[in-house]
Amino acid sequence: MTSSSVLPYPMPDAASLPDGGPSRSIDPSRAVLVVQHMQEYVLRALRETAPVAQLLDNIGRLTESARCFGVPVVHVTRTPGARSAGGEGPGPARGTPAEADAHAVVDVLRPEAGDTVLAAKRYSAFAGTRLRSRLKELGRDQVVVVGAAAHTDVMLTAADAWMQDLEAFVVADAVVDRTADDHTMAVRWLAATCATVILTESVRADLRGRTADTMAI
Repeated sequence: MTSSSVLPYPMPDAASLPDGGPSRSIDPSRAVLVVQHMQEYVLRALRETAPVAQLLDNIGRLTESARCFGVPVVHVTRTPGARSAGGEGPGPARGTPAEADAHAVVDVLRPEAGDTVLAAKRYSAFAGTRLRSRLKELGRDQVVVVGAAAHTDVMLTAADAWMQDLEAFVVADAVVDRTADDHTMAVRWLAATCATVILTESVRADLRGRTADTMAI
C-alpha cells in the first residue's frame, strides 16, 4: 500500500468514549485550556495518518469558546532539540526563517492578546515551564488539555496535573497521534486513571451552561 492510499483515522465520537474516569464538569471560572504543540513541523509529521483538519477545527472552536467565556488559553510549544511529541523529525535547520515558521503556532490557532505561550522541554507541559505558577496566578485548578501527541505530551500533561491536585480534562476529539491505536490507548488510559475524557461539543456546552447559570443568579 502506498502512502497516498493511507487515510487519516477517524476521531472518537460519543459511542467510542471509554467508561470510567471522574465525572466532572468544566467551570469557566476555574478552567484553563492548554493547547499543546500546534506547530507546523509537528502537524506535518501527523497529517498523513491523523485527522489533523478536524483537530484544528475542534481546537479552533474550543479556543473561541474559551475566550468568549473567560477561560485563559495557554499555548505550549516545543523548543528545538526537545523530546518530540510524535516522533517527528528534527525540523528545519536552526536559525533559519523556515525554522521560525515551522516552530511557530499555526496561523489558524495563532495566540491572541491575553493568551500565554510557554516553551516545553519534555512531554509534560509542566516540565521546565511556569505553567503551575501561571495557574496559581490565575486562580485556576482545572486543566483542559488538547493537541498532540495523545500518548505522550497530552497523556503526561494530564497525569502531571492530576498528581498536582488539579482536575484534568482531555478532549478526545481535539487530540491526535500518529496512529488510531496510540490515540485510543491514551484516551482509555486517561479515563481509567486520572482524567475526565470529554468531547469538544460537551466542553462548549459546559462553558455555555455554567456561564448562563452564573448570570441567572
